[in-house]
Amino acid sequence: MKAFLLLLTLQQPQDDPLPRLIQERQQMVQQYEEASAQRNSLFGNKPSKRDLEEVVAALKGIIRKDTEIVRAVQDQTQRRAAAVVAENQQVKQQITVAQTDQTSTRERFYALQNQIDNLQLRDKQREKKMQELQAAAQEADQARTTRELLAAALAALSAGLLVYVGKLRSRLSAAPARRRKQA
Repeated sequence: MKAFLLLLTLQQPQDDPLPRLIQERQQMVQQYEEASAQRNSLFGNKPSKRDLEEVVAALKGIIRKDTEIVRAVQDQTQRRAAAVVAENQQVKQQITVAQTDQTSTRERFYALQNQIDNLQLRDKQREKKMQELQAAAQEADQARTTRELLAAALAALSAGLLVYVGKLRSRLSAAPARRRKQA
């Protein structure tokens, strides 16, 4: 019993009445032991009625103190149970908040992943469009180069024809002057 009471004393918070009650009980047990040890030599070393009354009073005091200790332990147990329930509820609430945060984070992650996928798709489409436009620009450049070369060739041909026509005219104009000189 003393070991149990000592264990209870060690586990108590500072403002707890239990250590005081246990100490009071120990004092009552000492009083009981002293009262039960008393013997009256007149009665042949047997306890007197008064000695027995003191023993009974000490035992009643111990019983009352035990009742107080039991009530204090019950109160403490109820407080601890209430604290455990409150802590349990707080933990459950924190778990709910964490799960909500996790769900929200997962949804944001999927939304961002979808956004990344959409942006990658747009980038691929833009890249494809750019390649198509570059191919069209190259074709246009080739067509323009071909037209420019054709125009340059035609210009050279035209210049050559103009020179040829000019020579022909000069021959034609020189031919009548020779005919006139010969005539």
